[in-house]
Amino acid sequence: MRFEGRHSTNPHLATPVKARDWVEKCLWVLDGLAVLMVLAMIFLTITDVSMRKFVDKPMTGVTEMVELALGVAFFFALPGVFWRFAHITMDIIDDHWPQWRAGLQRMATVFNALVLAVLVWHMWQPMLDVISFGDTSADLQIPKIWFMAPAWVGMLLSFGVVTLQMWLGPGPVSTQEEHGH
Repeated sequence: MRFEGRHSTNPHLATPVKARDWVEKCLWVLDGLAVLMVLAMIFLTITDVSMRKFVDKPMTGVTEMVELALGVAFFFALPGVFWRFAHITMDIIDDHWPQWRAGLQRMATVFNALVLAVLVWHMWQPMLDVISFGDTSADLQIPKIWFMAPAWVGMLLSFGVVTLQMWLGPGPVSTQEEHGH
């Protein structure tokens, strides 16, 4: 399937383009939340270090807050990494056999979907266990589900993105070239 651009008159191209636009908007929100969490980690760390240095009193629970922010930042950015094919790759085969690139990319997408499906499936029961046990963090008593849920949601959304990639096929050539593919 070839994509002719954002305002194509071909009715068969309208749905994939709209789907891609919708995904891009959702990923923009997730990326924004991830950036906010990184900024929160910076602010918390600077504040904690400053309080230790100047007031000789560290912030209580800063490690837990930074841990939670890191989990949100990483796992909310993950779907965008899959969508943009921005994961780490080695161009060992691409350099010698560039004609294999598209097939290898499809195989990698299917493999990603399988791995993400297994991870999402296997994380479900431990999350239910954490909820039923009522586990909380040591310092701030934050329910442990708040530490696990961003990981599960991020992987579930990543699975959805990868599945959508398999259904829609590769994106427009200009988008892939922007990201070095």
